[in-house]
Amino acid sequence: MTRWKPLTDPDRTGRARYRRGARGRWLGVLVVLTLALGLGTAPRHDSVAATATASDRPVRTCESLTRLAFPDGTKVTSASRTTTAPVLCNVTLVIPESNGVLMALPVDHWNGRFQGSGAGGYGGWLAPEQVLGAARAGYASAGTDGGHSGSPLDGSWAWSPTGMNTSLIEDFAYRAAREMTVKGKAITAAYYGRAPEYSYWNSCSGGGRMGLAQVQRYPEEYDGILAAAPALHPDRFVPAAMWPQVVMRESGDFVPQCTFEAFTRAAVEACDGRDGVRDGVMNPQTCRFDPAELVGRQTPCGPITAEDVTVMKRIWDGPRRPDGSRLWYGIPQGAPLRYANTSETDGLPDPLPGDWFTYWLAKDPNWDWHTLTTANFATSFEQSRREYGDLLATDDPDLGEFRDSGGKMILWHGWADEVVMPQGTVDYYTRLLGTMGGKARTERFARLFMAPGVQHCIGGPGASPADPMAALVKWVERGQAPDTLLARNGDTTRPLCRWPAVARHTGHGSTDDAANFRCSTA
Repeated sequence: MTRWKPLTDPDRTGRARYRRGARGRWLGVLVVLTLALGLGTAPRHDSVAATATASDRPVRTCESLTRLAFPDGTKVTSASRTTTAPVLCNVTLVIPESNGVLMALPVDHWNGRFQGSGAGGYGGWLAPEQVLGAARAGYASAGTDGGHSGSPLDGSWAWSPTGMNTSLIEDFAYRAAREMTVKGKAITAAYYGRAPEYSYWNSCSGGGRMGLAQVQRYPEEYDGILAAAPALHPDRFVPAAMWPQVVMRESGDFVPQCTFEAFTRAAVEACDGRDGVRDGVMNPQTCRFDPAELVGRQTPCGPITAEDVTVMKRIWDGPRRPDGSRLWYGIPQGAPLRYANTSETDGLPDPLPGDWFTYWLAKDPNWDWHTLTTANFATSFEQSRREYGDLLATDDPDLGEFRDSGGKMILWHGWADEVVMPQGTVDYYTRLLGTMGGKARTERFARLFMAPGVQHCIGGPGASPADPMAALVKWVERGQAPDTLLARNGDTTRPLCRWPAVARHTGHGSTDDAANFRCSTA
């Protein structure tokens, strides 16, 4: 499902009305032909095939991929086969102004599909397993680091003494993923002699955001999108992560970790069991806990005070303007608060929001977070939306072209996510329902599943989706839309229900078996 669109298109939503190509193949063949013309002095028998073949095995050697030449100067810097089964062709390429891409191509078990993935946080590094795992499962797999090298917790690359590095920011926003997709499909077609039959995106967090950026800008590029805990609103959730520091500093109460842990445990204990099982998992969607009940309770850090309760309420509630109106969501009840106070005597912020305020907003490496107040926090928050919302946010609810091209999308998010507020994903999906004609029509192509007790992408006491990609493939290729996602945590399984339904135990059978739960909106 492929359609050409110039990378210089100023329309961030990608809804320009240009002509659609034939589904799934024509761009791959076009780029293959372009590659063939660019091979120069490569031996004739190693040139890129310009016609499709029926084989799922390579039509050329892995090592010969280093001879491929792209008109824009993209270079395949290495290509080599692994020596252990399943045998893969591992490829690295460097794209001008979009940095590195990793690929892994199955040598003898390609399933005819392409899978793209992206980097989390501030990008800069891609876990090799993201690419290798998909390739072992049969996919021609590619991943991007987001257009630059570095730590995913380091946002300083966006700034320079002479101004913001706008080209790198555009790469991070969407261009690196677009380039990886186009070049990755081209190399796939060159290797196997035919374009992928289906293309999928599969990533979490910032990688999930990159996938949604492709849907919204290039709606026919992927047949299926799997986005977990997607960082849809970096212009909002990243500055919102500084809110605990503002609250604690203004109150003069830097709550220690063991006190935060006591609040979290108490919330879980109060709200657990509403699904018919007491298993240490709560759903903040169905419960609200008043932390005032804990005043005076002893912890290893001392007794919980009324000031602690006030701080906790404001952190759970989320950032607000001085007039009380809401800016964004808070950390959900039941989620850990490991990053709310990384220095128990000063409230030192986590690097993610710290670098955002320092380099992206203040644009001053010497900026001091202690200067933040409730009033100027709201000003900085609005600056963040104004300067980066159009470019980085991927919350356009008009997915009509993606829907009309036959695309399918699965979103899922853990309710105990303390990094990317899950309420933001629910907010986006709610707006998607309103734009795309209501729940019944929207669920024909896009479904949201919420996972109680699951932290950011993975972990926590809750059950995470066991194989959501298989569910997406069935939906795209067989028309079998998932009513639930099977989730697992050790030997325990649960059904994840389509939002807003939640899973409840039937009262019969093992509470560790998903078969004994039903989805309910009551």
